[in-house]
Amino acid sequence: MQKSLPYLAILIVLIYAIYNAKFRHVKKIETKTVSNYTKHIKEHTTSHYEEELLKLQTTQYARQYIINVINHGSKQFDFKGGEMEGGFASKKDAPKIACYVLELSGKQCKEPYPKDAAMFYSSICAGCHGDDGKGLGGTYPDLTKSKLLGIEKREMFLKSMITRSK
Repeated sequence: MQKSLPYLAILIVLIYAIYNAKFRHVKKIETKTVSNYTKHIKEHTTSHYEEELLKLQTTQYARQYIINVINHGSKQFDFKGGEMEGGFASKKDAPKIACYVLELSGKQCKEPYPKDAAMFYSSICAGCHGDDGKGLGGTYPDLTKSKLLGIEKREMFLKSMITRSK
């Protein structure tokens, strides 16, 4: 019995291989997906990095960036003052605060921020960023700059990726 055990194992592996070859069907890749991707490649004259670099300059991008930092924190940005935890404000209040912060840097949201946005900023953000948004002695990011620090870092990253890909 011990001598036949290796042969039995080989026989089982062979039967399994034959079964898979005969009865198992590999899913075909949808040609529609491939053709959509090919069409997408032909239509794009710029890279996705370049497209995002153009979007960085928009108020909408800045607004969404601020909302993301309020909701999720700033650990990934490695700020001098340390990380900002996410969730200091509710997800409902984050857009209000974002529009208020944009006004500090001279930008405006499509819809004006509600009156209570300044109160939210003062009670939640001003402790680190100051009432004027300048960042309490440079320790925390200055929110009055035309480009916020995290967006500047993203811009540098995108430019480096574009340079590498050429």
